[in-house]
Amino acid sequence: MIPLFSRSNHKGIGRALARSVVIGIIIIVIVAGAIAAVEIGMHHTAVPSSTNTTTVTPPVTKNVTITYFDDLSPSEASVMQDLIIPQFEKMYPNIHVNYVDEGASDIVKSVEELELSGNVGSVIIGEDNLVIGELLSGNYLMNLTPYASQILQNVSLIPSMKSLVNYEQSVYHGEFFIPLRGNIPLVWYNATLFHELNLTPPQNWSQLIQVAQVIKDKTGVSPIMFQGHGGASTYTELYQWMVQAGGNPFLFNDSGDVLAFQYLYNLSSYFTPGYVHGYWGSYKGLLSGEYYMIDYQWPYIYSTMAGEGVNMSHIGFYPGPVGPVNGDHLVGGDVLAIPKGATDVPALIDFARFLLSPQVQREFIIYISWPAVNQEAYNNLPSNISSLYRAEEEAMSNVFFREPVPWITVWGQIADKVFDTIIVDHAPYSEIPSILSQANQEMYSYLVQNYNSTVAQQYEQGVFGPLYG
Repeated sequence: MIPLFSRSNHKGIGRALARSVVIGIIIIVIVAGAIAAVEIGMHHTAVPSSTNTTTVTPPVTKNVTITYFDDLSPSEASVMQDLIIPQFEKMYPNIHVNYVDEGASDIVKSVEELELSGNVGSVIIGEDNLVIGELLSGNYLMNLTPYASQILQNVSLIPSMKSLVNYEQSVYHGEFFIPLRGNIPLVWYNATLFHELNLTPPQNWSQLIQVAQVIKDKTGVSPIMFQGHGGASTYTELYQWMVQAGGNPFLFNDSGDVLAFQYLYNLSSYFTPGYVHGYWGSYKGLLSGEYYMIDYQWPYIYSTMAGEGVNMSHIGFYPGPVGPVNGDHLVGGDVLAIPKGATDVPALIDFARFLLSPQVQREFIIYISWPAVNQEAYNNLPSNISSLYRAEEEAMSNVFFREPVPWITVWGQIADKVFDTIIVDHAPYSEIPSILSQANQEMYSYLVQNYNSTVAQQYEQGVFGPLYG
């Protein structure tokens, strides 16, 4: 998952953790329009069933330029442009790739504009698995089902990604996106300081408070960096905290949600002052002494720090403390998708298949620290990378997804305001339940006004929530 630098999005699994990549090729006429999707909500979006036949695309013999949209950090984009894409162009000399880096929400706008223009062109996108629901709701994606076997011919999907595909097939009755890369947040800490203070990584929420107190007493430093900058970085973090407390984050005000905010209210006494600027890319204060723990961060920072010459023996990482109800982790990442009406489909399929190949997926792990979606990529990894993967693998043993509802950006905006009110502005502790109830009512009213009462009632009944495989 690959985060953004703005308040509006994270680049991640977050970089909230972050992004999703989707591929869809349409061979049937989609009869359920965007109005139907709006009326019944993404949880029961009507998408026509597709046939089980497989379409084999012919080899590309003419010169083709395809455009690939993705949302990557500068270091990630460099690997894609300087290593991955040149390999593809060497293997497929007739196909040139034009890489376009945009934020996840901007990619949605670009696809919408292409669809409205009636001239999509040779376009494939890597999109956050959180945001892909907006494109599905708009009926902008092709159905990939007839080409799935071609794209996945050398791919053994890891279990969490199989769950995502199973969800997609059950809800949308087709394959409109294909997992490209995974993302799973980990807790990072200054291993040198922990050793000096004879501390072990906290295993539950109570221990986290205790460890934070010891570090603050011994060093005078508030030790925890939280992604408090706002936007998807923040509400991705909040989502996981609320789930681990037993909540349904979309509702804002169930007992687990209230418990999570009450805990974070108390934990915020140990947040480094710079947490209000914290986002998916925060890590540099970990060794400088500005702070000593990062509550959750995407694993790409491992390769970034290693590339900057950091002695990684000073850095510790693990799945993090278990909440009062569970230790489940939010799975982020990106999917591949092809806009409806795209041209030069065989070239797009070739590119998608290449990105999912064991070789490229392995390079994602080694050079960018992305959890690969292709199980074959994990064979015989270098020992230093293997330690990171073991932590990721442990975190992935109990995972959930955020349901890609089309209104999730609005939910995130409300969650951002709640965070500012309760944590940043430090509203009275006694008002936390009422603040969350007001957020619930705001979300409900939005759904009534912009969708309909049926969707709003489904929301209030908890129909939309964390997805488990």
